Amino acid sequence: MIAGDTRRGVPAAEGESGAFIYLNAAAAGLMPEGVVASIKAHLDLEARRGVHWAMADARDALDETRALAARLMGVAPTHLAFAEQASRLWALAFASMSLKRGDRILIARNDWGGNILNALQRAICTGAEVVRLPMTGEGMIDVAEVAALVDERTVAICASAVASSSGLRQPVEALGAIPRPDRCLCFVDGAQAIGQFELTLPGTSADILVAPGRKWLRGGRGQAMMALSDRALRLLRPPIIIDQGAGSWCPDDSFRLWEDARRFETWEFSAAGRLGLGAALRELNRIGLVNVRAHNSEKLRCLAANLRDADGLTVFEGEAADAAFLTFQHAFLSVDTIVSELASRGIAIGSVGRNYARWELEARGLEKIARVAPHIYSTDDDIERFTEELLRLSKRARPHRGNRTVMSGGL
Repeated sequence: MIAGDTRRGVPAAEGESGAFIYLNAAAAGLMPEGVVASIKAHLDLEARRGVHWAMADARDALDETRALAARLMGVAPTHLAFAEQASRLWALAFASMSLKRGDRILIARNDWGGNILNALQRAICTGAEVVRLPMTGEGMIDVAEVAALVDERTVAICASAVASSSGLRQPVEALGAIPRPDRCLCFVDGAQAIGQFELTLPGTSADILVAPGRKWLRGGRGQAMMALSDRALRLLRPPIIIDQGAGSWCPDDSFRLWEDARRFETWEFSAAGRLGLGAALRELNRIGLVNVRAHNSEKLRCLAANLRDADGLTVFEGEAADAAFLTFQHAFLSVDTIVSELASRGIAIGSVGRNYARWELEARGLEKIARVAPHIYSTDDDIERFTEELLRLSKRARPHRGNRTVMSGGL
């Protein structure tokens, strides 16, 4: 741990009632000053020299960003693709699979909602079948039961390393190690893991691994990465939409796609944003992934202990779990009330509802969960203030007839 250094390079922020407490890294981490400076510097260069000349000036730095991202995900730079959104990269790869009637897509109920919807849409169009992965009572993928489902009809096994609606890390490494047909591709969504857990494509034995830059990596919005295995590059068909940046237009009017992962990229992208991602990756290397994980684990253990015996509160991740974040609900307070009341006191947390995690929340009998996600810049004072305000809110809520909740006095 790098004590006393966790807030280095984080711009100061103020809320309505003092220092702003940001505990929503699962949605987007706070960008370090180096990331912001990198983005601004390139925008200034574009304003002076034009976007094309500025891009040419930044070519070496952009190549370095690709190398850093590829190293983080455990692949060669040729096996890494960039785009503006992780779920779009996932969908592009999924749409490039050959599917036919009778094929089976195995997907976790707690995978990202956009991934599930894309799988369902392709199944409708092709006659393939979508099968939900078996889960344990503790909310973990049951690897042994999944293995029993895999047969010659299986074309895809899909899961998130950490679901957006639960902080529990899923056994994607064991999932990827299940023997499967050669044409079966393993998809892992690393959105809530990469940047705080060790997660690589080879380590998961996956074929497709995606992650955004804005969450635990703390890059700007609109940047995402996809790592592809040799098998994925061999089996995936040309992308459903061809971009000029994906290959070369030949004299006979054919289009020769790049043989590497760049076939999924577009010619048009934000060079400033990608350079900001490069700065974020360098900052992660400076801090060290092991230090990020140790810091986050410590803060989450404190949170779980603080909230364990609070009246009306249910925390869904235990103190012993090596969680990515904590999720909770209150017996008498809606999630929206909790989030908005805390926001009014300058404390930002998140929530996840059925529109993003329908299968998972329905299976657990929930409509919405609150989510608190500290990161490397979160301090003990942040945790203490969040705890105090949430417990104060919780104590003042009491049930009333008609299933309404009455709040006494003001916070």
